[in-house]
Formats: sequence, structure tokens, C-alpha cells
Amino acid sequence: AISLRVVVEHRIEIEEMIIPFVTKAAVQSAAALPQSPAAFIAAIPRGGAVAAAAAFDMGLAKTRLEGLAYGTVTALITSAALNLFKFADGKNSKLMANDRFNNILKITFGILLASTVSLGIYTTAIFTIIGIYSKTALGMGHTTDFITFFNSCEKFRHYGFRSFVACLASFSISWVCALLLTYEEETRWLIALPAILVGVMGFLHYKELFALASTLIYSSSCEM
Repeated sequence: AISLRVVVEHRIEIEEMIIPFVTKAAVQSAAALPQSPAAFIAAIPRGGAVAAAAAFDMGLAKTRLEGLAYGTVTALITSAALNLFKFADGKNSKLMANDRFNNILKITFGILLASTVSLGIYTTAIFTIIGIYSKTALGMGHTTDFITFFNSCEKFRHYGFRSFVACLASFSISWVCALLLTYEEETRWLIALPAILVGVMGFLHYKELFALASTLIYSSSCEM
């Protein structure tokens, strides 16, 4: 009975010594936890520590990178523009005396074709470089650096898009000029008529699409 009493007394003394330390540690741990759901989500480690969060971020990043397809389309337009040199006969590059209309047409064709290729190279390079560096950051697991880099390139993406639109416009007009230079007299206008009609209709539709995107998508800028 005496031994049992001694054991109980020692147990009580040990509990009285331990409980304050345990309670204090629990309070400190609770204070260190985020105090709101948003803060808790922000405190989740990135880069694979939590599979769901990492998968969501990667899916969003891939979606935004897929939006950089302007470079691929512009590369195809540039290739087609270079082939116009072969389509248009070489003699059309020579200016003729007493042929003002054709001379103006030839000069316009040359300027538009040079603009198409130059704008195409610029657009392709801009979006390709952004895509390469973005994928490199994601491949290295630097998701935060990727978001910062991608958002910082907003003005370059803006310039690249404007270059893409200008490239598309200059190629469409240069295509009509090539048709007019290849054929002669009234026949060339009949052949170029479908290209002119589709080009005008296309520009009207492009303008409407740009307006819709500007109003519905880009009216409020939101970061990743």
C-alpha cells in the first residue's frame, strides 16, 4: 500500500511538471497555423509537395502556354509569303516606263512581302522565346518564377500579337497584289476578285472577334 501511494504521488508530481510545457507547446503550434482558409491554402508548399495543388498549377500553366500558338501560325504565313516570290513572275520586279499602275503595284507588293516576312520572324521569335523559358522554369519546378516571368512578359506578348495581326493583313494584301501582277488586263481582276472579297470579309470578322475578346476576356486583367 505504501509503495502504491508513493507511485501515485510521483505520478501526480510528474504530470504537474509536464502539463504546463505540453499546454504551452500546443498553444504555440496553434498560433503558428494560418488563421484563415485562404492563408492555409497559400501556405501549402508548391512544386509537388501536394499533388492536387501542383496538378492544378501545372494544368493552368499548360493552358496559358497553349495560347502562345501565334508563333506557329505566323511561321506558316511567313513560309507562304516566301513562296509568293516564286508565284509572282520575276519580270514583275522590273519597273516599266509608261506603266504607272503596275509600277505602283510592284512596289506595294515588294513592301508588303518584306513586311510580312519581317513581322513573321519577329512574332515567331517572341512567342518561341517566351515558350522556351516558361517551359524551362516549369521543368525545373520553379512555378513561382514561371508565374513572375510570364506575367512580366505581358507587353512582349502584346507586341507579338499586334505583329501577328499586321503580318496577317500584309500577307492578305500581298496575295492580292501577286494575283494582279501575275495575270494581265481584265482577267487579273476576275481572278483576284475572290481573294479581295474573302479578304475584306475576313478583316470584318477579325475586327469583331478582337472586340469580343477585348470585352469578354481582357476587360479585367487577372494574374495567374
